[in-house]
Amino acid sequence: MKPHPPFIIPAALCCLFALTQVANAQTPTPTPAPDEGRGISREMAQQKQPPVAWPAGPKRFALIIGVDRYDDTQITTLGGASNDAKALKDALVRYAGFGEDQITLLASDQPPERQPTRGNILRRLSNLKGVLPKEGLLLVAFSGHGIEREQQAFLLPQDAQVSNDVELLEQTAINVTQIKNQIKKLGLAQVVMILDACRNDPGGRAEADNPLSADFARGFSFDVRNREVEAFATLYATAVGHRAYEFTEMKQGYFTWALVEGLKGGAANERGEVTLSGLVKYLQDRVPKRVALDLGAGKEQRPFATVEGYHADDLVVAAVGRKPSALKEQNIRRLLQLTKASELAQMVANQQFEQLKQTLPPDVPPRVLTIFKEELDAINYTELMLPIYDKHLTDGEVNDLVTFYETPLGRKLVEIMPVIYQEGTVAGSKRGQLAAERAIERLKAEGLVPKDKN
Repeated sequence: MKPHPPFIIPAALCCLFALTQVANAQTPTPTPAPDEGRGISREMAQQKQPPVAWPAGPKRFALIIGVDRYDDTQITTLGGASNDAKALKDALVRYAGFGEDQITLLASDQPPERQPTRGNILRRLSNLKGVLPKEGLLLVAFSGHGIEREQQAFLLPQDAQVSNDVELLEQTAINVTQIKNQIKKLGLAQVVMILDACRNDPGGRAEADNPLSADFARGFSFDVRNREVEAFATLYATAVGHRAYEFTEMKQGYFTWALVEGLKGGAANERGEVTLSGLVKYLQDRVPKRVALDLGAGKEQRPFATVEGYHADDLVVAAVGRKPSALKEQNIRRLLQLTKASELAQMVANQQFEQLKQTLPPDVPPRVLTIFKEELDAINYTELMLPIYDKHLTDGEVNDLVTFYETPLGRKLVEIMPVIYQEGTVAGSKRGQLAAERAIERLKAEGLVPKDKN
């Protein structure tokens, strides 16, 4: 094995950046001028194209809806939909990389402007146009009642009116086709739908059974082949022919309760990652067992999903912290000690701090520098680097590195690393200055910058 000296980018850089902001605040600057498969039942489609990953956090948006109370007294009141919505939002923020300000929550226990009415739901969906980037991801989750009439699927917002008259439903409920069309108009690359809903009879989560129909399930599919989206996944609370149940003890639906538990780490692999397929398998195992234990063997709820465009085994939808084994942690600490990683990181931070001081205005109060230096000195680089080493190195690789750095050559490499860094910094600075001078001369020769006046 060819060993490599540890390369550390100290967290101190963040503090140094913050110090720069303080300095800038001390010295006002002029404002610049404007610059002109199916999935969950183990039928996940295998794609030939490269795996599609979720976009970065700033490009992830979510609309989460939970409807417990309905204006129409014919519609059964629920007891866990709002809790479903809030729990899912929290899990997406904490474990799935969604920004809190990029999640819209509409639920029965929220203020008037956040009530899950038809108008609010459609308006919030419409507001995403021009905000959500084309390469972004939209996650839409609905917990509440659904209904099907004349092979058309409807979600029931708070102000819906139940009727066999499809025209009335079109005016008061939300046709799934309407939601799909609005999403397609956004021109998004990726869509995820999560449905914990009563599908046919609005009383289905109460006394009467409420089986999911195939027509209702098909209403939430997108056409990847015709490029409606690049990839999509729809997670359903229950399989076709079955109904969803409420988890009375937890005041949630069984499906969303298990979904949140899976995102929190219940479905995580040995690397602390929750993949789409891992989450699906977790739901299929956890929900039926819990429902049978609480409601009896005659009650069955088995979640499923449709997935296209994603490699479900590779798609990481959440990540949780994973503590290394005691032996591996001990060996990583030994490796950090042998390589003097903390000392090197502190040296780099000190040098950059001193360089930064030279660029600050003279009127920056000394106390500002003192406070920032104290905070930098308080950083424990060993604790900072331990989970990073654990993430990128296997137990065997850590052991091999420890063995190497305990050899005479390994110890020599550690001893000369500060010198190498120092000399490399000086050499790089000189070479960078020379490169800048040459670039300026070339720009002058091409008339791109004015020549010096003699």
